[in-house]
Amino acid sequence: MTLSLLLPLTPSTPTHVGCGKTYSSLSSKLSFDDHPPQTIHPAQDLPAAFDWRSMNGTNYITSPSYQMLPSQCGSCWAFASTGALADRYKIALRNEHPDIVLSVQSLLDCGSDAGSCNGGNALAAYEYIFDSGGITDSTCLPYKGVDNSNWAEVSCTDRICQKCDRFGTCSYTPQASLQTLYKLDSYGWVEGVNDMKAELINGPIACLMYAHSEDFESYTGGIICDETEYDGITHVVVVTGWGVSDDGIEYWRVKNSFGTEWGENGFYRVEVGKNIYNMETNECSYAVPSTDTIENIKKRAAL
Repeated sequence: MTLSLLLPLTPSTPTHVGCGKTYSSLSSKLSFDDHPPQTIHPAQDLPAAFDWRSMNGTNYITSPSYQMLPSQCGSCWAFASTGALADRYKIALRNEHPDIVLSVQSLLDCGSDAGSCNGGNALAAYEYIFDSGGITDSTCLPYKGVDNSNWAEVSCTDRICQKCDRFGTCSYTPQASLQTLYKLDSYGWVEGVNDMKAELINGPIACLMYAHSEDFESYTGGIICDETEYDGITHVVVVTGWGVSDDGIEYWRVKNSFGTEWGENGFYRVEVGKNIYNMETNECSYAVPSTDTIENIKKRAAL
């Protein structure tokens, strides 16, 4: 079965077009030296397996989402960036708070420099979240799968939370009046197997990859070992950790945005060290949750 996973292709559209774009194609403001990995762990100090889906029997990963409903949209970059950040908030809150579903739509509405339904970049999404003062969760602005889901003669950041009463009257809550904004203390990116693993010790990362291979589009389970050299990147996903199979194959565990009917309940595994789908030689972005936001969540939730 062939799935129409990313963007519809036409004869005039290169086959590597998708919903993932490199940061440099959107902006050139950052350099690697500005945002290195938080902690560099020597390769020999890294464990043989490490996965946030099962840390001493506890799952710190939020559920996979589906970017194609209610409308087809090349928003993988927004789902990957918010998904990895929500996972890191879950880690910071020690799994004592219900899963936070961050607003993907707020990125599509206001983070136009980071991307749109025609694709984007997770690092640029983190740059927007950091610079704008934070985003809301999906109870404020649910996913609609479109660019610019609303309009009013106020700034976009004052339209990221809409509330309606039982009489049908709706209004926006200005950003400065919101009780909770999900902010960042810092953000950056890594590249390569060892630095990916080193940053994964701190939490999941959002990685660029190529996703238009037949093996990926028809994936139902198992470890992908496709060493074909593909051109470019087309997708962004969340890497949650790594492990080793019973027959000795080391793999990345990855959360996708194609729903839970796809793959291994919305996840997939791919062999480590072979740069499969160009994931190990392209940027993997991370974001550090704001300590102020974490304390605010604990206070509001009486944790």
